[in-house]
Amino acid sequence: MVNKVSLKPALILQITRNSIRLLTLISPFLAARLVNYLWFKTHRFTEPKREQKVLQTARWQTLKIENNEIQLYIWGENNLPTVLLVHGWNGRAAQLGAFAQDLAEQGCRVIGFDAPGHGRSSANNTNLPAISRVIKMIVSEYGPFRAGISHSFGGLCLIHALTEGAEISKVVCIASPSTVERMVIMFAKKLQIQANILDRHMRLLEQQFGLDIWQRFSMPNMINKLTIPGLIIHDKDDDDVPVIRGEEIARSWKNSELVVTSGLGHRRILGDKAMIKKVTQFIKAA
Repeated sequence: MVNKVSLKPALILQITRNSIRLLTLISPFLAARLVNYLWFKTHRFTEPKREQKVLQTARWQTLKIENNEIQLYIWGENNLPTVLLVHGWNGRAAQLGAFAQDLAEQGCRVIGFDAPGHGRSSANNTNLPAISRVIKMIVSEYGPFRAGISHSFGGLCLIHALTEGAEISKVVCIASPSTVERMVIMFAKKLQIQANILDRHMRLLEQQFGLDIWQRFSMPNMINKLTIPGLIIHDKDDDDVPVIRGEEIARSWKNSELVVTSGLGHRRILGDKAMIKKVTQFIKAA
């Protein structure tokens, strides 16, 4: 049984900020190591009742990948066109459950999964390439896939998996960041990390993933390798990932459509009926 966060997010944030601030005074080296650890650390949050109800309508399966037990949820029959759901950081498959229900009713099979360190899957940390490998395994085991729907960080993971050989015919990116570099900067701003500690953390990431990490994990760079159709949805009131990131992705993705919404923010957009209809139409279109 995985552990769920019981403290309020605001309290967790304040404790984390204070810990980094104190360690920065004592040892910048250790502060950078803590920040690097926190970058990969995941947190699970209790699902609201509406998500629990959605999961009750799915078939549950587990997939063993790299010593991790990955929880899968499947809606619809095996011989139907298949759609993959990819949630964001500290999210879970059930957050995209409204898409699953609508697509299943429209004659699709939908497969969602909890990424390593998320939801009901094992582990307590993960990273972009690890989630990308999970996507590749699911596509290999359950494909072919007509489409993939991603939210937030899941968009970077899904696009990376496509550049690594996963085959999906269409992609929907909802509230996706454009680069890992910008995510690191946002992460530092949220945790109030000093510039010298941020620089050390970025150097650690280069040691872990290569000096080209900022180019390799850039949505505009990855999209240049793709020709498939894309639907990009972003809300102009998104406080987690600014709408300009969606606009950057759209400019790089020639075979894409950008839809900008208002008043839905970063997460409510996943339950908006108009957007669910738009996504379903995009996927079902020839």
